[in-house]
Amino acid sequence: MLKILNMLCLVFVLQACQEEQGQGDSQVITMDAQVCSDQNQKNIAMWGYMNDWYLWNDALDQNTVLADFLSIEDLLADIKEKNPIDRFSFVVSKKESDDMFVNAQTFGYGMGNSTDAITHELIVNFVFEFSNAQKISLSRGDRITHIAGIKLSEVLSQDDFTWSGFWDSIDQTQLVAFTWRKLDGTVVTNEMRQSTVTTNTIFATEVIESDIGKIGYLVYNSFIDPSSEDLNQAFRYFNEQNVDELIVDLRYNHGGTSRMSNQLASQIGGDNVLGEIYNAATNNANHVSAVELFNLNNAEHYLSLTRVVFITTEESASGSEVLINSLKPFLDVKLVGQKTYGKPVGMRASQLCDEVVFAITHHNHNADGYGDFFDGFEVDCPAIDSVAGDWGSSNDPMLTEAIYLLENGQCSATTQKNQSQIKRLIAKPSYRDLFIAKPFNTLAH
Repeated sequence: MLKILNMLCLVFVLQACQEEQGQGDSQVITMDAQVCSDQNQKNIAMWGYMNDWYLWNDALDQNTVLADFLSIEDLLADIKEKNPIDRFSFVVSKKESDDMFVNAQTFGYGMGNSTDAITHELIVNFVFEFSNAQKISLSRGDRITHIAGIKLSEVLSQDDFTWSGFWDSIDQTQLVAFTWRKLDGTVVTNEMRQSTVTTNTIFATEVIESDIGKIGYLVYNSFIDPSSEDLNQAFRYFNEQNVDELIVDLRYNHGGTSRMSNQLASQIGGDNVLGEIYNAATNNANHVSAVELFNLNNAEHYLSLTRVVFITTEESASGSEVLINSLKPFLDVKLVGQKTYGKPVGMRASQLCDEVVFAITHHNHNADGYGDFFDGFEVDCPAIDSVAGDWGSSNDPMLTEAIYLLENGQCSATTQKNQSQIKRLIAKPSYRDLFIAKPFNTLAH
């Protein structure tokens, strides 16, 4: 029987953040009023930026007629269509960018969801602190069966179903009724409305007593700069508890800043990695490539581990994958769960008038020079994300498999069964859909 020692709740203070910088601060392409008032001039400015900074600038079609595009997002879509390796670049409004990265906020009910492909129920993967979803007692593992009286199993199974069409039929300015079934079978109905949600990044910091000593368990959802002190306090707790091993749960972590990915990697490896190469990012021929060393980012507390287990899914992308890749030359790194997304390249936040361009500008490599994980990292031990309990639950197949791997040095006998179930997952989502917060994430489990 596992004994869980829960850490006192951390205070989450979320402020500025920008996605995957790693090579300098965000920049301004142009804010010139004349350019901003003329779409063709905006297209020209965008094209100049892409020729200068885009990692695959040699793949740009120089015969592109810029005047043909009604927005810089349409122009970027054309660039990506002609360069299929780029599944990642995107453009958003300045407001949307600020909400994601500066304010760490989203507008919605405050939960992440997936859809059960068999029962067509909506599974609650996680709930943000102080959100309306938390206030009405929705929690991880609950299964939402009705929204506004609409039975989800009847509409989600329809071939032409879309969430946008579903929400268009509901007045979200008013209270909306949700009905869900809890893990114990209890059925609950309650109402809530959408509101601004501040997104916390650490979902759990726990210590698990096991046969090999104390195992630290950290669930980290996004590499947001202001969570630096939260991570510092989490590792202080691990040190106080004298943990011997560590499991880092990145199953829903889509990425974030290089600075925070580096800090977490440094706090994991400690004396075994500090001063070594964390990431060698190569740019196109127009710009000098940069080497980033492991850096605690002023964190005082860290472990000096020789091995670490990561829990991953196809939602584990970008900064999560760079974290894994950076530690592989120095630590015994094991993965449990499902293959990661596959994004070894990074981007800068570059403002063009009232929009922000997130275009790929560099390719990440570890100290061994490895960076070819466009297809994602395969796991050592497959496991399904059944969402069968709260964080740290002994009913969680992914956590249970990670603990078994640490205790026995091999996968459990259930991994073959897990592998067959994982094959039911739907195709890999786009990176933009992964990274940008939506009311519901409709991955099948």
